[in-house]
Amino acid sequence: MTGRSVLLIDQDQLFGAALGTLLGEDSFQLLPPVPSVEEAMKVLRDIAAPDLIMVDPWGIDPPRVASELRRLRAAAPQTRIAVLTSDTSNSVLKASLFAGMDGHLSKSSGVATLRDALELILAGDAVFPPRAAALVAQAQQPQGPTPADLVAATADLSRREIQILGCLLAGQSNKSIARRLEITESTVKMHFKNVMRKIGAQNCTQAAVWAIQRGIGPLS
Repeated sequence: MTGRSVLLIDQDQLFGAALGTLLGEDSFQLLPPVPSVEEAMKVLRDIAAPDLIMVDPWGIDPPRVASELRRLRAAAPQTRIAVLTSDTSNSVLKASLFAGMDGHLSKSSGVATLRDALELILAGDAVFPPRAAALVAQAQQPQGPTPADLVAATADLSRREIQILGCLLAGQSNKSIARRLEITESTVKMHFKNVMRKIGAQNCTQAAVWAIQRGIGPLS
């Protein structure tokens, strides 16, 4: 099997070497690690986009973490990107969520757990710790949207698509949504696909953030 290319952004060279050895056993091909987002930008200009980027924000000034992650996201829009860090603070997790990362993983995870998480991310899933849901639910605009704002923000979404977003915020599965709205699971998936395209979201977490920021609440 051809190895999936992985770029690691981490100041800890020893960790990078160890990770390369471990992932190399599972059809991952770790590119030479770089110590900063700035160095990663140079690498990304000279090579084909890797399949996966893992970044540890340690060493970045806290106020700049989100902007640096967004910068990385913009430089590799088609690449799956995950934060891999030992920093357990909510501030870094929030930065991951709102900068469009595809996952937020802990360096303290076991090898098997990390491997499984990376496979899920590469398959298109979003992988975040359970507390991420609470942080997304707390996300609010400085001032609540007016009814006119809400109409304008969701003008391109159908009533059914707004319902789908409400069910997503309620944490319902496709099967539960289908039963709740009396439609088929395939129809639910079709609506999800249309919603993600219309709002420019790359995963369910980004869709949830978009919905909450526009005043759409959970549909119980």
